[in-house]
Amino acid sequence: MRFSAGTDAEKKNSALYMIVTMLLIIGVAAGSIYLARHSENMGEGIREYINGFFASMKDNTNNVTVFKNSFTSNLICVGIIFVMGFFRLGCVPTGAILVRKGFVMGFTAATFFKFYGGRGMLIMLSTMPAELIAIPTLLFFAAVSVNFSLNRDKKQKKLIISYIFFLILVISIFCVAALAEGFLTTTFMKLISPKIN
Repeated sequence: MRFSAGTDAEKKNSALYMIVTMLLIIGVAAGSIYLARHSENMGEGIREYINGFFASMKDNTNNVTVFKNSFTSNLICVGIIFVMGFFRLGCVPTGAILVRKGFVMGFTAATFFKFYGGRGMLIMLSTMPAELIAIPTLLFFAAVSVNFSLNRDKKQKKLIISYIFFLILVISIFCVAALAEGFLTTTFMKLISPKIN
């Protein structure tokens, strides 16, 4: 009986993780399609912005500022997902956050590839250290939040404490991801920027 209950819980968790992953993928696809359909109208503006960004990257990058901005952005995102776990329909805003995150990722990747080809892929690779930490953590925490929101016993003190403890763990991981973005990604971008302009 216990084994059956454990198996059901594992299936539910796996299904939730697949759903949140699909939402992120849908966002990535939507971002790529959006750029493809509107690139003629916004293309030159995007190119000028990116060129200006890389020009400023050469000399004026403040690693601590990049770290703070990244950590703050992730903290807001995680905070919203955490709070949504206490509401029955909190899965809707959580899903919207994942789609938005995917949209930004898809739009950014498509932009770099469209305007810089293979060099654009180098740019995206420079973001991988941070993203490989942040994205799986975000997806897992989103699944936990949705699972918590659907749990009828979520008002139990023991479950709430576990949920808060998990939040602290996730924040710690996002701090590492922000450090990777602030120091590793910016270093790679500085090396790549002369080849872009």
